[in-house]
Amino acid sequence: MKRVLCIVQARLTSSRLPDKVIMPLAGKTIAEHVFERLSLSRHIDQVVFAIPTGERNDELEQFLEERGIPSFRGSEDNVQERFIGCIREYRPEIVVRATSDNPFVDWEQADRQIEGLKDCDYVSSEGAPLGTGVEVFYAEGLEEAYRLAESDREREHVTPYLYTHPERFRVKRVPYHLTLNGSYRLTVDTDHDYALAQRIYEALYDGKPIANERIYAWLAEHPEVSHLNDDVEQKEGDLIAKR
Repeated sequence: MKRVLCIVQARLTSSRLPDKVIMPLAGKTIAEHVFERLSLSRHIDQVVFAIPTGERNDELEQFLEERGIPSFRGSEDNVQERFIGCIREYRPEIVVRATSDNPFVDWEQADRQIEGLKDCDYVSSEGAPLGTGVEVFYAEGLEEAYRLAESDREREHVTPYLYTHPERFRVKRVPYHLTLNGSYRLTVDTDHDYALAQRIYEALYDGKPIANERIYAWLAEHPEVSHLNDDVEQKEGDLIAKR
């Protein structure tokens, strides 16, 4: 069985919503919900948060340690280097990249993507709501990308070299496993995103991770909630990791 490590990218220094990963949702923080959801995966062996060095994120390291959530620290701006350091410490064969501002990340879709990696090098999701996705790839592939990447974009966003060089890497997009009744934005980058997440968690959270089917069914019944963050513009560089 291949060892699968989920690396969750996290920091407290978000430009649009600082400290968002430790903001509360129904009695727990966003980071805790992300950790619990990804821990339900049938194929992920371990979940670890990759956070930046520097005094500003010491609080995040302590926060995670107090809750028994493993963390690894590395470069803030060169996130690809941070991931490589984490990979070299934990030595997985397969890596799942997730981000800490996605409290609705879909662990079942993550499993489908891991299963889809057997005949390619990199797997993302197709048709999933923004904020529910992950990326899946081989650790050795990212090591190669780390050696060859040259642009700031490739280093900051970790995986662009993998999916923009089809001559080196076989890329696949796995269709989303659920049928949707609308278009939903389920990441937390702004106050409006957070307000939407609060409404969902207040309505549905009962102490264990909310199945994505329940989330979409509830949003279909409450369209006014799904429109709370219609005005938010997504940063281009974040799109792949969040869908």
